[in-house]
Amino acid sequence: MSHLPEALKVGVDSIDQRHEEFYVLYDTLKNATDSEFLEAFDAVVLHTQGHFAEEEADMDSVVYPNKAEHKQEHQKAFDEMNYFREKASSGKLMFAKAYVKDRLGDWFRTHLLNMDSDLARVITLSR
Repeated sequence: MSHLPEALKVGVDSIDQRHEEFYVLYDTLKNATDSEFLEAFDAVVLHTQGHFAEEEADMDSVVYPNKAEHKQEHQKAFDEMNYFREKASSGKLMFAKAYVKDRLGDWFRTHLLNMDSDLARVITLSR
């Protein structure tokens, strides 16, 4: 089982825990066989929905100047994830696998290192 690398931890336990959960589910998804792929993708989508809701509640609990942009990025990413989940469901598995392999992991890393680390900084300063 993979674990979130130390370099990707933001220092707020609740955020790091959610990222750890995503990282493990993502690792399962990217290594899934064709027969396992839809179930693994569903697990990532379900987790992400809750993950974003919890993170947005964190944003609402502090004075976070980038809240609107961050929430917009969440919606865009979730819409894209659902788009490719539907492609997989309709038989376009290779299309969805390419998204998982070539885009989803990079998006997660970039989002975490930029937006989520900024949110963590604001949360830490507000304590």
